[in-house]
Amino acid sequence: MTNKERMLHMVLDDTKLQELYDYDQSEYEDLYTALNSDNVVVASVARIIKELDGSTDESVQKKVYKTIFSYINDNLLV
Repeated sequence: MTNKERMLHMVLDDTKLQELYDYDQSEYEDLYTALNSDNVVVASVARIIKELDGSTDESVQKKVYKTIFSYINDNLLV
């Protein structure tokens, strides 16, 4: 298991998050599966982890924020 997958599991294992956004964390064994999820929250978490890649650069963080914000607006808030 990669560090990104460990991070993904740390977030998706949260029981309150699972209840609120109706997903089963056991369905997402790897980052690829989570990225392609129909569940917008799961896919968003995976995208954040993949795209940030541990960066502390504010310009990278801002780019990721804009990308995820657009993705959520297009897929969840419509």
